[in-house]
Parts: sequence; C-alpha cells; structure tokens
Amino acid sequence: MNVNDLMVHEPKCCQPGATLDEVARLMWENDCGAIPVVSEDNRPLGIITDRDIALCAMHRHQPLWELRTGDLIHDQRLCCCQQSDSIESCLAKMEQNAVRRILVTREDGTLAGIISMGDILAFTASGKTRGAERISADSTLGMLKNVSGHHGDSSAQRPAVH
Repeated sequence: MNVNDLMVHEPKCCQPGATLDEVARLMWENDCGAIPVVSEDNRPLGIITDRDIALCAMHRHQPLWELRTGDLIHDQRLCCCQQSDSIESCLAKMEQNAVRRILVTREDGTLAGIISMGDILAFTASGKTRGAERISADSTLGMLKNVSGHHGDSSAQRPAVH
C-alpha cells in the first residue's frame, strides 16, 4: 500500500496572498483542519492549520482578514512525500518532522494531495482494509505518540508566528 492509495486527492488550496479569513472559510466549507499553500503553478509552499490561524491571530492581535498566509508560512519548513512512497516511509517522514499531515507531490513537484494521521489510522490493522492490505497498528500508534505526545518545554521547537 502506498500514499496514493490513502491520500486525499486534489485538496482545496490557497496561494500566499490569501487572507487567513479566506483560509478559515475554506476549512469550514470543506470540513478540514489544514489547507495547502501553493504557488501559481501548483507547487507546495507550505500548509496552514486551524491551530496556526488561531495562534497567529492571538499573537498579532489582528483580525483574520488582515493576515496573509504568506506571512504565516514564511519560515515554515516544507515537508512532502511522493505519491509512490510507502505508508511506512510516509509515517517515518511525518515522525521525523513532527507533523500530523504531509503534502503529497507528483513526480514533477506539483501538489497531488495530502495525507493525515486520520487517513492512515482509518486503515490500521484494527481498522478498515483495502483488499488484504493493512497498516501496522504498532508503527502507526508509535509515530502518533511521538508526534502528538507532550514534549515538556517545546517552546524552542514551535514555529515562529509572524
């Protein structure tokens, strides 16, 4: 089983000039907690989560319609995987980068989709199956614990909010 089998294909996206108000509306209308930010030629530049929006608004003391996604992703380290990557290698990359969602690219570097921990958890050994293939519950839950667990004082690890 590879990433292409489980990812959300063609997710809703925005460009760096979009306001956080517009991105929050996309999240609401599409029942999702993250929106990829892409260039005009559909190359991933970053990702905005609902948590990013809330924290940016709080730190900046500005309304969402005055804040741009480009400001929020300015220092973001981009984390992507390929459609053909195995779920196991995707999980490893998510764990290494401490992310719960990862952007998926095509061979040409354009955005193909997004895969989240929820997508992967839905197909763990105790969950749904596609054919006879299942994802190891141990590796999935281990990764989730490492990414989602409390890490003490993680203020040095938090991305900067501009």
